[in-house]
Amino acid sequence: MGLPDWEAFLENHIEGFFNRKFSSELEPVEVRKALEHELLRKKKKSTRGDYVPNVYEVRMSLEDYQRLSSRRFIEDLSIFLQKLLITSDVYMDGTLTINLLKSEDITKNICRVSSFYEDEKATPANEVEAGTLVLDRKSFAVPLNLPPVRLFASLTVEEGDDEGACLEIGDHKIYIGRRSENEFLLTDPNASRLHAYVDYVRHRHVLYDAQSMNGTFVNGKRIDSIVLQPDDLIQIGNTVLRYEVPE
Repeated sequence: MGLPDWEAFLENHIEGFFNRKFSSELEPVEVRKALEHELLRKKKKSTRGDYVPNVYEVRMSLEDYQRLSSRRFIEDLSIFLQKLLITSDVYMDGTLTINLLKSEDITKNICRVSSFYEDEKATPANEVEAGTLVLDRKSFAVPLNLPPVRLFASLTVEEGDDEGACLEIGDHKIYIGRRSENEFLLTDPNASRLHAYVDYVRHRHVLYDAQSMNGTFVNGKRIDSIVLQPDDLIQIGNTVLRYEVPE
């Protein structure tokens, strides 16, 4: 075994062993990694694009559960998963649900993640712990100490009269154009009053042209609608916007 191979072995096995052996607490980054692994492991293919489960159960020791189980932590996990859907170019049907569960069979600083699709059998209501957040903004009343909307992507003007203008977007519809009622107001005279809009479909941002006079272009091609990918360039009149998903 050469030196580079030996260093890789140490990094992947010995270092990971000591981190698990001597870490006193389950870290949020480990929960996120476990969620990412489970999401990609359960990915399925279809004619409508690759899609993933929408219900996730994270089991952990009582000590870790008591420390991590909070609305804020689950909210952070939900934003992480929503970003991951976009960067992994996959879709999700149904409502995203995250359950935190305590288990006597799991040792401290370890978590186990399982997932299923909404048409599969879910955890019975009487088994769901307090650390459960069903991410459906129509039925979930956000506590006062949480933001009213989840923001996990952005539109930034890179060229045009409004250069530098930026809008963070999440799971709500965004209208773009010159009319004052739009969420993203442009001053570009070549943009229509209602030029385009972004909707949240299957947990992905979809850009639609609103029958504008001069059309809507993404990466140089005129579109009627398109699922946005990170770093896509959107041209509306003389304005160029970049769609981004921050890390």
